[in-house]
Amino acid sequence: MKRNLLSLAVAIVAIAGAGTQASAQTAPAEVQAVDLGLPSGIKWASCNVGATTPEGYGDYFAWGETAPKEDYSWATYKHANGAYNKLTKYCNVASYGNDGFTDGKIVLEPEDDAATANWGKEWRMPTNAEMDELLNNCTWTWTTQNEVNGYLVVSKTNSNSIFLPAAGCLLDMQLNNAGNDGVYRSSSLSDGSPYNAWSLYFHSDDRRRVKYSRDEGFPVRPVQEKQTGTGLDDTAADVAIYAQNGRIICEQDFHIYDLLGRDVTRLNGHLNGVYVVKCGERAQKIIVR
Repeated sequence: MKRNLLSLAVAIVAIAGAGTQASAQTAPAEVQAVDLGLPSGIKWASCNVGATTPEGYGDYFAWGETAPKEDYSWATYKHANGAYNKLTKYCNVASYGNDGFTDGKIVLEPEDDAATANWGKEWRMPTNAEMDELLNNCTWTWTTQNEVNGYLVVSKTNSNSIFLPAAGCLLDMQLNNAGNDGVYRSSSLSDGSPYNAWSLYFHSDDRRRVKYSRDEGFPVRPVQEKQTGTGLDDTAADVAIYAQNGRIICEQDFHIYDLLGRDVTRLNGHLNGVYVVKCGERAQKIIVR
């Protein structure tokens, strides 16, 4: 059978259909996807990974790791050879790679995304831009909820809200600044210093995006893609559409559509966002970064 390969110079995450690397895990029943009326249409989870209430701290994750651990340091970090300048994955500056290693990856792949790995393919970590969107399109009020300090984040368009607890961070084996500071992981590598990744930082009188060391342990608040109708429904047809090594692979001729249903197949070298790949009788949504 003819196999077509669509080359992409960016990371690809399949969020629907078969053949992805997403975990079979699911979010706890208590978790809700909250629509904050954001321009991107994404929804934010009502609690952190590892928690079942909005004020629960949940688990802490080094950037690109999917399980909590005791020691958060470069000595135990998964994607480095023991030091910040010996990175073995997600490195675009040779002087910080192990023996000059680079791979150009700047967004976490599904297998390294703590939200996807723990809650399943419907969830992922937010990007740096999506954290900026949350900052700019919501009203932030420092408050206490069930005796836990944090921010009540209220949409400026529909009044829906989420609560982000000030869960602090884990460095080495020590929990720091819990109750005072909040630092939340994004899926985006920082520019110019690949040993850092973008995070959302807040205090009672400050909130901003900050570059933090990848080896430190921070909470993760997942997001979920906007579900937009395109007239192309995911079907049960047994046709493989999947992402592998930076390519979309399908066993038949395929077309790419944006979420308005427009055919953008010829723009395959310039994709950025959520698209629908229609291969045979199968339609599947793909996030392209």
